[in-house]
Amino acid sequence: MREMYPHEEEMPYAREPLKSLYTFQRLFTTLCIVPWWVAYYGLLPRTSRPRESWSIKQIIAVNFTRRVYKVAERAGVTWGTRNPDKPCNNRTLKETRFEWVDPLPEECRSGVVVDDQVPFKKVGAFVWPKVKPTGSGVTGNNGKSTQGSPSSFASSSSDPSTLKEESSEPVIGVFLHGGGYCHMSAHETSNTSKIPRRLMKDKAFDEIYAVEYRLLQHAPFPAAIQDAAAVYAHILRQHELDITVSPITSQGPSVAGTPTIDNHLAPNSWLATTMEVRREKHEIKKRVAMAVKKKGCKIILIGDSAGGNLVLGVARWIRDEGILPPPDGLLLLSPSCDPSHAFPESPSSYIPRPHAETDYLVDTPEPRALLQRTFLGHHPLEVIHSPYVSPASQRCLRAFYGDTFATSVEELCIDRMNTRTIDHLRNMESGPPTPLLDIERSPTNLNHPALACPRGMSLFTDFPKVCVVLGDAERLEKEVIKLVGAMERDGVRVNTVWVKDAVHDILMMGWWDEDVRDRVWKDVEDWISQTVA
Repeated sequence: MREMYPHEEEMPYAREPLKSLYTFQRLFTTLCIVPWWVAYYGLLPRTSRPRESWSIKQIIAVNFTRRVYKVAERAGVTWGTRNPDKPCNNRTLKETRFEWVDPLPEECRSGVVVDDQVPFKKVGAFVWPKVKPTGSGVTGNNGKSTQGSPSSFASSSSDPSTLKEESSEPVIGVFLHGGGYCHMSAHETSNTSKIPRRLMKDKAFDEIYAVEYRLLQHAPFPAAIQDAAAVYAHILRQHELDITVSPITSQGPSVAGTPTIDNHLAPNSWLATTMEVRREKHEIKKRVAMAVKKKGCKIILIGDSAGGNLVLGVARWIRDEGILPPPDGLLLLSPSCDPSHAFPESPSSYIPRPHAETDYLVDTPEPRALLQRTFLGHHPLEVIHSPYVSPASQRCLRAFYGDTFATSVEELCIDRMNTRTIDHLRNMESGPPTPLLDIERSPTNLNHPALACPRGMSLFTDFPKVCVVLGDAERLEKEVIKLVGAMERDGVRVNTVWVKDAVHDILMMGWWDEDVRDRVWKDVEDWISQTVA
């Protein structure tokens, strides 16, 4: 029997034998209710169903999953996880191969990934397809290039008639699975592996690295960003990008720590001068542009749910530090982008997430707060409002855009995004920003992660192209619309795939309407093709 994780100590049914008894009764009673649901919704007219388009199967699946999710909240039950330090025998894998990736290189260790209490570690990755592509310009673990060139890179299992053009660069995906940072894994048998499996089946990528990043049970923030960044750097090195530069900083390496300022420092001792900021911005842009030319492949970061949150964090780290070339696109599938929702300013100010009757996600603040506090680890609670953790939180939006924009984007959650509102966002003038924690904003400081925005950039300045998949019946709808609104405000090219009557993360849900899922997959894969063209 494993030891209790920190976040489980306060859960009412996390101790044995209550844990086993509660889990059993919850599953048993849920199974007993299923026939009642079938009869009840079968007799009701379609107009009285949670969504008129839903079949009986979809209703049962949503209700069943919602009740089972309560087990995780109250008893701390996790599912589909594996030890990230444990290797996997490739003989047991049918579709993927397991590889160890070295820790993030020393020359890349700056910014939010540096933490004295969270060590850099080697990372496991399940790589789709199982057979390593031949004739590619990929370098092996010994650093020597294999025969061939990147232009001839293709999956060995692909049909020659469907291969990309000979002149095209290899298209690599980095998949970060969902599960609230406490469930699931990158293993090919995990539920979330339906996503890379389908993308590989449709030949949208030449390879996909599914990252076995550390969950909150194993290490706190920023461990997951460290692991994903290590795999990203590994792919760049395999495709002949030599990472030899050191970060350019005005005050030495920037480390994400406590968002407080030493009282003995002069008020402006940690601010860069305007000229220093301009010089740094120019040099970093020049360096990144050179790195892009040497990249040798196209990379898209893919994440569903909590994996989408991690994708946003990794993309932000790449942009903020300016050491590695940016990815070519971000594919966000029902991304979690406001974990701070579990920490309202006061109990009375807590606003439940929408669509309680049409999504399987639960929204009880106390257990979510326990999970998020464990995720933060030794960091102060204020870090939950960091752009690296909750980029769509109201406090974060106020800090970067002011109350005017924060209020406007809140209203968009009712009207949703359209061409008129997007143009309005891009053209509107932000009000004065509202500094969090009464700390003066700095254009270059990363020692204050709740306010970090180096070189005077806005929240999503210089982010790559983004595709967002979002169901209009899921509980994260409101925060994802805020995310899209902020990205559009900063000029990011966002393609939003709205899925009518869809719940959270439908591309992972094998029981959803297959025709609907096929249409979503087509939209996603069309976006991928256009992005890497």
